[in-house]
Amino acid sequence: MTVVEVPQWQGSSSATAERLREGAAILADLTHGTERITVEAGPALAQTAARAHAVFTDAAKRFTVTVGGDCGVELAPVSAAVREHGDDLAVVWFDAHADLNTPDTSPSGAFHGMVLRTLLGEGPPDLLPPHRLRPQQVILAGARALDPAEQDYVNTSGITHISKPDMSALIEAVRHTGARAVYIHIDLDVLDPDTFASVGVPEPSGFLPYELITHVSALAERFEIIGLGITEYEPARPEDHVLLTKLIPELVRHCRASTPWQIEQRAALAWPAPIIEKLHGWLLRHTPGVTRKRTNSALPPYQISADVDRELQHIVSFYEERDLSALIQVSPAEHHTQLDELLAHRGYRRAAPTLALTAAAHDVITATTPTVEVRATDDPATMAKVFTQLDGNPGSTAVATDIVGHAPPPAAMLTAVKDAQLIGMALLVANTGWTGIFSMTTSSDHRRTGVGGSLLHAAAQWAIAHAAPRLYLQVEEDNTAAHRLYTRSGFTHSHSYHYRVFP
Repeated sequence: MTVVEVPQWQGSSSATAERLREGAAILADLTHGTERITVEAGPALAQTAARAHAVFTDAAKRFTVTVGGDCGVELAPVSAAVREHGDDLAVVWFDAHADLNTPDTSPSGAFHGMVLRTLLGEGPPDLLPPHRLRPQQVILAGARALDPAEQDYVNTSGITHISKPDMSALIEAVRHTGARAVYIHIDLDVLDPDTFASVGVPEPSGFLPYELITHVSALAERFEIIGLGITEYEPARPEDHVLLTKLIPELVRHCRASTPWQIEQRAALAWPAPIIEKLHGWLLRHTPGVTRKRTNSALPPYQISADVDRELQHIVSFYEERDLSALIQVSPAEHHTQLDELLAHRGYRRAAPTLALTAAAHDVITATTPTVEVRATDDPATMAKVFTQLDGNPGSTAVATDIVGHAPPPAAMLTAVKDAQLIGMALLVANTGWTGIFSMTTSSDHRRTGVGGSLLHAAAQWAIAHAAPRLYLQVEEDNTAAHRLYTRSGFTHSHSYHYRVFP
């Protein structure tokens, strides 16, 4: 996770705006990123924006938290998100103000009240971003102080406006956009000033901290959060700092958990079990004649309910009826810590710790050089036949017939060929911008000859051609050779998971 700190204050109308520089540094400290980039704020807003746009040329490919500074710091990250996701993006704007003025309509003339309108293509000419939103992609959440011109624009543009906390309305509004990726902007003045007052332009009747967390958590449960912006902190009261030490990590945790969760949901669809039962968000999977864990395990919901004891009893019965021990995929383990501890306390054995890795297709192409011929087929019968020929594990025929042959399109089997001999394979399944890579296999007499890199290179090219250029794959923790290959090829760690086996 990358934290981009932009200590810009010149766009604010607040009399104490210079406090935003200190606020940006504090927010960056509280976010705990693995990488921290500070964008120097220039004397002119356009200068700062240019520097930020340069940073986001690459940063948009990673999960990034942008901290300000005033709301104007959102120009670069949101524009980069539009570039990466296009019409598949929705922006949820948690803010007491709509930020929809133009230079002609703004009462204050301050840019932080114009930034969203600028992202929509109407603003100061020197600040217009290279990639712009459409009104239908924007949801205002918590905006309760709109100027007349802003209200007129909302009424006529197609922007959705939810003025008070209403989680159901927010979720439905994002669903209505058809978006698969969500960027979340949080101006801390969305909070009620009786609870949090360290902002320059407070407005009454705002969100309570737990309401904000609940809304962000609900978004992360259902959509992939691809970026987060947190702005407008003017340190003033010690109690506000104490609140942020809890609030900021919690918001980041929920947003960061979104990508691992969405990957696991895609993987469950890409590697389908023939027998599936849904139970209050749980996904119970079974594949007769197959011993592999993924399609014979229960995938928990994003949030574990208070009725987990009864749900576990049902899960155990589901698998006992099929002469199996209950197997639960704790995934991602970071979010299911309490469930993991509960299962461990009840004697469930930990098994098969696994790493999930992700990469951008362009990075994989750059990092790999094909050395053998790779072909692709999307014929289900051929895909199943190739899998049976190369897999070499118990139950290969059943897996090929019941799972590989039923991979949801667009899907393909890559085959590496040398001297007319089949020497490697990889199954690809694309879904809403992501491509999963499964069953990477190289025949034993051709390992360490570049077959794996050739397959990954071809997989990245296929992913780009199918508009799914973000790659993910899973590798067992103790498979060090495969892990080295993937790391050399541009993959980085997303999350980990493991299984818990009923005693």
